[in-house]
Amino acid sequence: MPKAQGRFMIQKHSTDLMPETEQQHRPTFHFGLFELNPQTGELRKHGVKLKLQDQPLQILTLLVERAGEVITREDIQKRLWPENTYVDFDNAINSAIRKLRDALGDSPNNPRFIETLARRGYRFIAPVSRPLAADQHPATSMIAPIEIAEPAIAPHRRRWAVSVAALALAVIAAGVSWWITNSKEDGTGVPSPPVPLTSYPGYERFPSFSTDGTRVAFTWDEPGKRPSNIYMKMIGAGDPVRLTSDSGGDFAPAWSPDGRWIAFLRARDSEHASVMVMAAVGGQERELTQIAFPVTGVLRHWVYIDSPFLAWSADANWLLAVEETGQLLNYRIVRISIETSEKRAVTSPSYDTAGIGAGDGRPVLSPDSRILAFTRSAAFSDIYVVPVSQDLLPTSQPQRLTHDSKNITGLAWTADGRSLVFSSTRGGKLELWRVAPIGGSKPVRLIAGGDDPGDIAISRQGHRFVYTREFSDLNIWRIGLSGSETGKASTLIASTRDEGLPKYSPDGKQIVFQSNRSGDENIWVANEDGSNPRQVTFFTNASAGTPRWSPDGQKIAFDCNVTGNWDIYVVNSQGGKPLQVTRNPANDYKPSWSHDGKWIYFASSRTGTDQIWKVPAAGGKEIRVTKNTGHAAFESPDGKSLYFVSGLGEFWRMPAGGGEETRICDFLHGASFSPVKDGVYIIDRRDLHLKMLDPRGNVMRTIAPVPGPAGLEISVSPDERWAIYAKSDHAGSELMLVENFR
Repeated sequence: MPKAQGRFMIQKHSTDLMPETEQQHRPTFHFGLFELNPQTGELRKHGVKLKLQDQPLQILTLLVERAGEVITREDIQKRLWPENTYVDFDNAINSAIRKLRDALGDSPNNPRFIETLARRGYRFIAPVSRPLAADQHPATSMIAPIEIAEPAIAPHRRRWAVSVAALALAVIAAGVSWWITNSKEDGTGVPSPPVPLTSYPGYERFPSFSTDGTRVAFTWDEPGKRPSNIYMKMIGAGDPVRLTSDSGGDFAPAWSPDGRWIAFLRARDSEHASVMVMAAVGGQERELTQIAFPVTGVLRHWVYIDSPFLAWSADANWLLAVEETGQLLNYRIVRISIETSEKRAVTSPSYDTAGIGAGDGRPVLSPDSRILAFTRSAAFSDIYVVPVSQDLLPTSQPQRLTHDSKNITGLAWTADGRSLVFSSTRGGKLELWRVAPIGGSKPVRLIAGGDDPGDIAISRQGHRFVYTREFSDLNIWRIGLSGSETGKASTLIASTRDEGLPKYSPDGKQIVFQSNRSGDENIWVANEDGSNPRQVTFFTNASAGTPRWSPDGQKIAFDCNVTGNWDIYVVNSQGGKPLQVTRNPANDYKPSWSHDGKWIYFASSRTGTDQIWKVPAAGGKEIRVTKNTGHAAFESPDGKSLYFVSGLGEFWRMPAGGGEETRICDFLHGASFSPVKDGVYIIDRRDLHLKMLDPRGNVMRTIAPVPGPAGLEISVSPDERWAIYAKSDHAGSELMLVENFR
């Protein structure tokens, strides 16, 4: 037999070898809501054809054909351009990838489809399938064509090779069939792609399912119309029904297991909420008790204390709630009697978990109310479980399930009570995970859910799952401080990603800021007019932020969690390898420089509470500075005073060399202050106006309103002509629904 000149393919239902040139039709690929037909060059979503140029389409075809494999930029170059072609390959590939992600609605920071592998290439990470022919078996339909080169062998050897290939294919098919069967038997199944349950303007958060899984109660903060209230939405078509209409703001509904009641929180003042109960159909409401709670921060989306805040017992006789302990925004879980309104502590955070936003939260009870799961945190969270009595009091010590100390944004029990589902950054980005409520269990990543799952809820019936997807476009704005420009605000640095935490350089000619425009949060520098943005750090699967200039403008200090903990780093302002300055097991963050450049101040939780520390810029012994808690510290230009924010959000001042700590005011917006020669500029959180204070806290003058929503920091140019800050130009959230979640 003559030597073969081509390649051959094993067909799914035949052991015959067929020349590839006779395979006229390339398969149609399905992933998520999309289908790709390489034969016709068409990408469709929900059956609707999308506009996509040829190069992005070819890259998508290459990625999907080799899903799960690393596709290098060289692979893409060979696919798109013949040899001896001279183009700017890097920019062309970058542009095509951006267009492709735009078409798919994908994010390089939290990808659902295309993952960027630094200095390696790209990988298609979503499950890919192909349509079945009428006579195909489900198991074998998952087997992709296998390409082999035909060797120059005798006919009987060829028959033997074909038989071996057929046997291998049968074994693979049998294995896939076994996996499908067993995945259904063990309850995992194949969930549907997430689709919007709500898509209204503003924020829809805190979902809770009715007992039968056909309705979802949630909080809707409709912009410009009314404070947030409780709404109910049927699964499927139809508008939501408003259940409450209080003028203060209602939020965080929790549906009782018997389906009769909905509990929720009602704002009473900036720091207190009422625990309310009403009939699930709406109507008369009853206040059970009041709890200390950061209402203003949650309703204005400044403080992200993640839900759930309330949990019912299986017999609907008790409620669990999250409340502040009164110490440094520290939280605990309390039990409330539905009959008597009696309140009693269930958990007591230990000293080593004390700190800002720390303690215990997110209480969720197993369907039989025998096990309480919750999160315990200092800077980041882990999941704990504890058995409880019929009246919800712990019967032993809590047991720790996870050991990641990562961000957790949602927690829920599965309907069968066998495992917990949580959203976490333990894998580098915010994803869904499942873990058994037994010590030593290893969390498993789930394929259900899309971008950035936040609050989560699982129905007890109907196999449904709902999560919150938040979105924002944070950009850097500039506002005039003097002359004819006073009060005039406009966008200075913007992209389709987030930019924030800007700071002017000492000479006012540059701006350093944090951005995720390259995928991960890194440090960037731009000219004072926002032009020529350039990346300074290049961390992957990590966040770098709160950048600060050294007094000579040659270096930038910042914090980063690339090692798992937050530590302080310094990098040359032109780029280069960052130098790690702190290495304490606690979290060190928010650096700033002394006026002479000899010290770097930073906040740290190493004593159990957040305090200001300082370390020699060249390295050396770290020294505690504050006694009464603090973070976000900056020296005055003359180096005599140190301004900082306390753990309770108050604005303070002390001598830079040490001494008495003096409270200035309690109306600072976040850490929005910038010391100058004759005082300090701040944003007043009471009216969101930019103001100038004297060192004692007296208002010297009110400058202008600050267009918001404003970020939590500002920076004033050395000539005091401009102030810059981060502003959310487009923000909100929606509820996403996943069917067949098991």
